[in-house]
Amino acid sequence: MSGEKKKKRSWGKVVLIVLLSLLLLALLSVVGIGIYMNYLLDQVTPYDPSNDVTIAPDEADKLIEEDPELLPIEPEQNEEIPHVEELTIPQETLPPVEIDPVNWDNVINIMLIGQDRRPGQGRQRSDSMILLTVNKAKGTITLTSFMRDQYVRIPGYKNNKMNSAYAFGGMKLLNATLETNFGVKVDGDIEVDFNNFEKLIDMLGGVDIKLTSKEVKHLNSEYGWNLSAGTQRLNGEEALAYSRIRKIDSDYRRAERQRTVISSLINRYKTLSLPEMISMVEDILPLVTTNLSKSQIIDIAIDVAPVLAGAQMNTMRIPVDGTFRQGTVRVRAGLAAWFQYDIDFDANRKVLRDLFSEY
Repeated sequence: MSGEKKKKRSWGKVVLIVLLSLLLLALLSVVGIGIYMNYLLDQVTPYDPSNDVTIAPDEADKLIEEDPELLPIEPEQNEEIPHVEELTIPQETLPPVEIDPVNWDNVINIMLIGQDRRPGQGRQRSDSMILLTVNKAKGTITLTSFMRDQYVRIPGYKNNKMNSAYAFGGMKLLNATLETNFGVKVDGDIEVDFNNFEKLIDMLGGVDIKLTSKEVKHLNSEYGWNLSAGTQRLNGEEALAYSRIRKIDSDYRRAERQRTVISSLINRYKTLSLPEMISMVEDILPLVTTNLSKSQIIDIAIDVAPVLAGAQMNTMRIPVDGTFRQGTVRVRAGLAAWFQYDIDFDANRKVLRDLFSEY
């Protein structure tokens, strides 16, 4: 009887040792994963909060007069540009907008900011502003271009082009401008300059883009390439040049091309195996700058992961067609700046609320 008790005690010890060993291995694995995750997140370039320091309003007034993209008073017209008229300086007061509460529990909004910053330059206007919205309830990912030339309220400043908000006060002021005008709650911002955008595309082996004959003619003429119309695999340099085309049509088509490139980039990443995705993340993260903390990035990644694989990709633009007029403002002799003005903010807020809704 005592022998059987000893055997039972021995087996009990063995089972306990095995369980403790497995628990230790599990803990080591968790610690190892945590260390690796922390290492990966250390690769991200953190956004410097000092970049959110605002410039003085009198300095802001000069920016529109120093706009590098001022146009002749009589800009070339084509069928893709809405009705254009020469304006007086747009009004300093804009009508109030309707403010409706939105349930943000199922929505993640990340603002993607494209910077055309030359070496040695500080904070510039945001050349592109694309809101990446993950709606977990609907299982959708939507890319929304906010046109840079739309005439909006900028908190603390005179009304101005929307891309001026970033130049005046960085990510913080840009986010406040989005909320003030369109009721958008931004969870975080990711900034990529164009040089790193090229590198990112090349890391993924290029993006598949369907080129029109008009786009091909422009790119080949401008850069001496030999591209063909139809679906092409573009490298980083080619994709960036494509996303910046504006001369052949309009800034509206330019914004659409930017969304096309990002959509193709996301779809390309989704085709990778899990080990490839993880390996790629280590190379991608150093190319982006974000104001998201490590814990926020992890929380968002956990939220987005179940949606990513089967998500439906959508794209759109704000302001939407039929909700604004377009014109030029003479800012100095012989030169004018584009604006989208008389925007129906309530109508655009409704479009965005539909995007953020659960149904």
